Amino acid sequence: MPEPTTTAGVIVGAISMMTLALLGVDYYSLLWALVGALLALYQSESMGKVRTVIFILLSTLIGAACGTGALAFVSSESRPLLIIASLVSGYGAQIVVTALLNAGVKRIEKLGGE
Repeated sequence: MPEPTTTAGVIVGAISMMTLALLGVDYYSLLWALVGALLALYQSESMGKVRTVIFILLSTLIGAACGTGALAFVSSESRPLLIIASLVSGYGAQIVVTALLNAGVKRIEKLGGE
């Protein structure tokens, strides 16, 4: 039986890739942002299944968008540069996603949720 985190990662990865592919983001940026997000997941603290899915999904989306944006910013079409930028962005998105999730939890608690 596969580990729940691995299964969640595969499902979220497929959803992320389909979504951004429909929006016109390069396949390589999606793939390598997912790899970066999964690498960052191993560095983070233990999370629940839902939080893991959200973490991987948002990290992949942010990583692919930032990698593609970085390439457009430098006016390059280099595939190795896209791969590196997406990998680093997917890994670095851990900070952004963690801050977003913590802010969301605090907002829910402030509104009276548990």
